[in-house]
Amino acid sequence: MAEQQATAPTGLAPASRSTEDAALRPRSVAAFAATAGPTAILGLPFSVYLPPYIAEGGVIAVGLVGLLFSLTTIWDGVVDPLIGTMIDRVRTGLGAHRRWMLAALVPLALLLAMIVTVGDSLPFAALFLVMVLFYSSFSLYEVAQLSWGSALVRTPADSALLYGMRDWFAKIALLIAFAAPAAAQLAIPGLDLQGRILAYAAIFLIMAPVALVAIARVPLRAVVAEPGIGWRHEIRASLGFPPLMLLFGVQFLNSFAFGSLTSLFVFFAAAVLGLDGQSAVLLFASFIGGAIASPLWTLLARRFGKPRTMIAMGLLIASLLLATLAQEPRGLGQATGFSLLLGTGFVGLLFTQSMLADLIPRDAERCGRSRAAFLFALLNLMQKFGVAAAIAVSYALLDLVGFDPKHGAAAARALHLLFALQPTAAWALMIGLLLSMRRHMPHRVASL
Repeated sequence: MAEQQATAPTGLAPASRSTEDAALRPRSVAAFAATAGPTAILGLPFSVYLPPYIAEGGVIAVGLVGLLFSLTTIWDGVVDPLIGTMIDRVRTGLGAHRRWMLAALVPLALLLAMIVTVGDSLPFAALFLVMVLFYSSFSLYEVAQLSWGSALVRTPADSALLYGMRDWFAKIALLIAFAAPAAAQLAIPGLDLQGRILAYAAIFLIMAPVALVAIARVPLRAVVAEPGIGWRHEIRASLGFPPLMLLFGVQFLNSFAFGSLTSLFVFFAAAVLGLDGQSAVLLFASFIGGAIASPLWTLLARRFGKPRTMIAMGLLIASLLLATLAQEPRGLGQATGFSLLLGTGFVGLLFTQSMLADLIPRDAERCGRSRAAFLFALLNLMQKFGVAAAIAVSYALLDLVGFDPKHGAAAARALHLLFALQPTAAWALMIGLLLSMRRHMPHRVASL
């Protein structure tokens, strides 16, 4: 088939490409989105379920659990750029992205099974090794998948559609995964934490076969590996490309804002809203809001451009947070509505990933070679650093204002101010960067 023929290096489209092949077909978009399932469901749960599951095992002290996850984040900072470089430079030719994803999926599944069955009984050193291998496999799959997407798109409207549908499928996968522990608890009264995390991980058994079928249906694109330009030149080439640096800043700030909300949400629900027992319901409602809104944001990004639409997203969610300072949501109904609306703004990756896909051809022209996987690895790294920084800053500020989770009402106002103002400040800075980016970003109005 024409869509399975080899092309030029990733992110570069030859002038001779036919009109039929240049257009993204609906089945290709759907297949690409479905390949995101395995990593979509394994990102957030490990910050929600895994730490308390390990702590309850009693083998690793509670204080060391935090150290374990800090060390794995540091490991990500080292390994992600190396994984991106490996994908760009190793000569695997046509179907390279597919091969890397398949190579990562098997160890990812085996390591997941080990973590959720015996992870709470492993000593620190053994569990750290397992986690390092797990996150390395996770990064290899995700970076290969994201860079494959950049090789498929040919226009800004294409990138908005492709990564928008990926974001939408990821949110649907998360909804299914988060519903699994709740359903398991209803079916098995008294189910312990390990049972709930097993129920969550079981969704992987659904998503992995779906991804395997989808991988076979995404059009192949060749990776034409070229010798590296050296780390000093890599850094110099990146620093000398202003829109790329602005985009990394946007990714960090958006992730910082999102991490601030998620790290404080349970405390906010308990101390400010008085809904401690319903915090899981409210969190679930926010993901429903994201799943509903993601296709709409995709249409807006295709019509008005990604920087402008992402600015609208930041203004919307910041306005919702500031509005709670004047009028707090009262009762479960209002709180659920607020969470639904808040979740409609949790679509930042839709914009940043598609904007990077738009910049990759220009970066390749400047460098003389494609760095698609390397750049997506750095973008993912900015996301991880943003969330990690948000958690560190949020807990430091909670300690500064004297917040005690056992007596949250005593410092409820300070917590509320932090919950509303910290992410709003990050989004305000992000909007400033996006205004600077607008003149650098290509945009062609899509015919909708």
